[in-house]
Amino acid sequence: MPGKALKYSGQVTDLAQRTRVFNALSDPTRLQIVESLAHGEELTGKDVSEKLGITLALCCHHTGILQAAGLLNKRKRGQSCYHSLNREVLRACLESLSPCSTPVPTPTSVC
Repeated sequence: MPGKALKYSGQVTDLAQRTRVFNALSDPTRLQIVESLAHGEELTGKDVSEKLGITLALCCHHTGILQAAGLLNKRKRGQSCYHSLNREVLRACLESLSPCSTPVPTPTSVC
């Protein structure tokens, strides 16, 4: 994201928030991070970097963008940061694309 990163607004109904989420997911490395965390376990930055074969610095860069978009929860314990997926934000953004979330006038409804 060029320029200053915007922080998660707390509402995924906001168009700007959904744009940040989908922009964050548009990068292959960040998508892999989300997929790795989708299994439900918390992972440290070291775990993620080793799993994806990237440097810890690059992992911190990408997890920072995902956290700013509201997709990651971060918990610090000692010197380690644990990341988990914010499923509510991801689910709400994906549901915003559902044909049932915004009624489209058609002869027959698919919902």
